Amino acid sequence: MTTNEIGKAIYGLLNGASSVTNIVGSRIYPVSVPQFADFPFVVYTTTDTELTITKDGSSPLDVITVQIDMYANDFDTNTSLAGAIRSTLDFYTGTINGQAIQRITMTNSSDGDYNAELGVFYATQDYQIRLKRER
Repeated sequence: MTTNEIGKAIYGLLNGASSVTNIVGSRIYPVSVPQFADFPFVVYTTTDTELTITKDGSSPLDVITVQIDMYANDFDTNTSLAGAIRSTLDFYTGTINGQAIQRITMTNSSDGDYNAELGVFYATQDYQIRLKRER
């Protein structure tokens, strides 16, 4: 699965969760945000892909790290959004875009930060996605 396909999978999961879309609508963006985007919104970025190797060569198991950043005008909305995203992604298993995801696990979280320049609250969550590629 390529970085783009992982992004599509993350987008599909978040966009398919009413708990997320009730807060952000369709404002779920890969890597960067359009200028003048309305708050709240979500940005997702693949930050690392760990390829595993066996004695026989490349393993079909990849571990991909995705960072999810969320921004909102107020603390309560940002906290609700962080909870909705965690409920959607953490410990997810299933098939997305024809690829079997063994498990998505949240590995790090920070919330409640405030960007005075933008006047918004933001939070970050990191997830590891274990998936088995086809050989």
